[in-house]
Amino acid sequence: MSVGKLQWLKPGRGGEALSHGVSFGMPWAKGQYQSGQTFVIEDDHQVYPLDCREVAFWPDGSLKWTAHSVSGNIGYSETYTIKGVDRPEEKPFLSGDKITTRLGLELKLSTVGSSSLFDSLSWEGRCVCSGATIVASINKKNYSTIVRDVQVENETFSRILVKISGVTVCDGVEHLPFDVRVYLYHDSSTISIGHSFIHDLDAEEPLTSLGLQFHVPLGETELYNKHVRLGVSDGGVLGEEVQGLSGLRFGPTTQNRIDQTAGKPVNLLEQEWEKTDLTRGLACIPSWDSYSLSQLSSDGFTLKKRTKPSCSWVKVTGGGRADGTAYVGSARHGGLAVGMADFWERYPTQLDLSDLTKDTGTITVWLYSPLAEPLDTAPYHDGLGLDSYTKQLEGLDVTYEDYEPGFATANGIGRSNQFFIKPYSSTPSNQELSSFSSLVRDAPRLIPNLEYMHSSGVFHGCWTPDYRTLGYSPSNEELDIEKNLDTLFEFYHKQVEQQRWYGFWDHGDVQHTYDHYRHAWRYDVGGFAWDNSELSTDLWLWLYFLHTGRADVFKMAQAMTQHTSEVDVYHAGKFKGFGTRHGVQHWSDSSKQLRISHVLFKRIYFFLTGDERTGDLIEELQSCQHAILTLDSHRKVQLKEDTPEGFAMANIGLDCGPLAASWLTAWERRTKGWIHAKELLVTLLDGISGLSHGIGNNAILLNPETGEVRECPPPTPEYSISHLSMLFGFPEIFNELLDYASDDHASTVANFKLKALLPYARAYNGGHEVQRQEFGFEFPSHATWRQSHSTLTAIAAVEQKSEKLGREAWEQFFGTDGYDRTHDWGIVKTSPPEYPANGEEAPWVTTNMSARYGVSAIFNLANIRKYLK
Repeated sequence: MSVGKLQWLKPGRGGEALSHGVSFGMPWAKGQYQSGQTFVIEDDHQVYPLDCREVAFWPDGSLKWTAHSVSGNIGYSETYTIKGVDRPEEKPFLSGDKITTRLGLELKLSTVGSSSLFDSLSWEGRCVCSGATIVASINKKNYSTIVRDVQVENETFSRILVKISGVTVCDGVEHLPFDVRVYLYHDSSTISIGHSFIHDLDAEEPLTSLGLQFHVPLGETELYNKHVRLGVSDGGVLGEEVQGLSGLRFGPTTQNRIDQTAGKPVNLLEQEWEKTDLTRGLACIPSWDSYSLSQLSSDGFTLKKRTKPSCSWVKVTGGGRADGTAYVGSARHGGLAVGMADFWERYPTQLDLSDLTKDTGTITVWLYSPLAEPLDTAPYHDGLGLDSYTKQLEGLDVTYEDYEPGFATANGIGRSNQFFIKPYSSTPSNQELSSFSSLVRDAPRLIPNLEYMHSSGVFHGCWTPDYRTLGYSPSNEELDIEKNLDTLFEFYHKQVEQQRWYGFWDHGDVQHTYDHYRHAWRYDVGGFAWDNSELSTDLWLWLYFLHTGRADVFKMAQAMTQHTSEVDVYHAGKFKGFGTRHGVQHWSDSSKQLRISHVLFKRIYFFLTGDERTGDLIEELQSCQHAILTLDSHRKVQLKEDTPEGFAMANIGLDCGPLAASWLTAWERRTKGWIHAKELLVTLLDGISGLSHGIGNNAILLNPETGEVRECPPPTPEYSISHLSMLFGFPEIFNELLDYASDDHASTVANFKLKALLPYARAYNGGHEVQRQEFGFEFPSHATWRQSHSTLTAIAAVEQKSEKLGREAWEQFFGTDGYDRTHDWGIVKTSPPEYPANGEEAPWVTTNMSARYGVSAIFNLANIRKYLK
């Protein structure tokens, strides 16, 4: 029986890679392990018990994905192996409302109705945090926290996860519902905190601040023994004291000054104090009660401090990109460090240290800075007189924006952020805090070995490791593809920085189309601005990560998933379940569709990491089929008869593809209602197979409750061929689905392939003669994007074991449209004054074509590589 192979995403970080605690997903081949299996993890020298959370299952009930957690309980190794063994299952241990780890952390949980996320955190028997809460303001009115639920979400002998849910409230008005997850690893002193909230605000009541606040007991520590540390840029640390002794004209000894700046306890003696009485001398030294570091853009922060609220701020320093970490504590008994991941990327952010002259200091990490302008979510134009469908369609032809009054709302979208807290029993050295900053900025990750993962059969038929991983000599055509894939990723990766695609909402997304006339992306032109997953950009990045295993690809794909799954999707309100089509604002387009909230774009990240928040977002979409009853996405463009009660018009590619991804993932995960999801999925497959033109029908009537499919009566056309149908992950998710369902529902799968999938796969790029043979009509001239549809021909080649179709698929990939073999991949170096900045320009680039090239290339390499020349 094969063992699971595991490696670091970024090797070479040594033992500190385990100091935060690491969770990861692990795939298994069908039938290898059953539910209830216990595991061990092994390095070159030792075997360690490994905890397990069962995440997904094969149809026969065997384990498909498990999630695991490790920290200081194992030794560091560049690679590990994981295998199932027979051993006694180690039990987690909880004690009432307190969680105590083996290493000595003690977290006292809050109660329902409390304003605290947790009541206290102690380290080595001493309280280092006397509570944490969420602070917010809406339209400048302050809101406080009310906890509605506290639960231990899961617990193992390696990790305990506590989930706290609640709202913020002011004068009885509730807003910003949140989930906070607190992760404690038994052999780590670092705690990870995930904060997720729903932006349930209209434009008239803007968010004006949002943060997490931590209270740090300082006891009766002398002011000169209270220490402040701030992570500035690139691991740099600014160290100060509430009452500084260094730099004074007279007073403390040289050793006092050395000890204080080193963070050591200082004992001032009357007989050693120079020039003045000790008490009167200390009274002459200002005590700094507050520090504030504000990152109001991706390129600049300022740091200031003051002695008390009635006194002026004093500038400390400034810089480019702050690490987003801070420490407050006592030289006598330590304190607490806090950090926010993606601090400058998610600007406007802020770190406030306050009440430092009091017995309890406060650290506030603002994920939306109170110094920033109110978070404006109003529509970016006044409607432009587009008050009818006719006018709106004309506008679509001009700016590519699908506008409709009342649809450009951010009410219901969300955002998540990651924080870390770490107690210290003494003031950390600059090196210790710099290491903490490094871990906050780039938390270590373990990933399955790519070759092993591919052999397990997960994400079936969509990807393959590249030739470097598999160790073979590629053909020249394959080398060209690999070079082009690298060119595309590197260009977009650099564009994120060059164009400053950062910010509270924006971080993680890319732009849709470039304007080579004005040397800028079309950030202000309707549907050409933010990409919002159009034509599967997320999928391109994740497949490219699976293909290469590159850490920079993972990080960009992760940022995109965290953006598109939260900001581009509605989690509450009238559009719940839908995502928003590409636009100038992430929510501005009136086309609210399932193709954007697609689970396919989230599931790879979820299974690789076991991330619970992403799991929530996926489960939230398990019943997204009901959304199509609330809004007709065809309302402007499709003639139709009155829809029967309980049915809605749906698009086979743009709606049924996302529904299949949601239902398949529920079936795999065995989440509540998964049996119904499986039944819906099988009924959907049978329904599409029974249509007169299969996938070619395009528009159908779908019953969201039963999955029943009916043909649309006139005046809806009996068939309609659209390139979009296959460009939002339909071939990829159905390739995996049909493999997954083939044992339990063999006849349904065979019938779907015979009557729906293969006729369409052969016909789309097959030419008019094949189209007439398969469908009785010719596909229209606008059935383009043939490079992308080469994946359909590849599916047919695999199913029919046809070398002829395999070679035709590659010819379609290289020689039709898109980035074909004649494409000029040249990238221009830019500089002022003809260009806005030094950097790069690819005048030919569109994200649609880039994403489709990436997905299609990797899919074809996975399925028909042997037919390359």
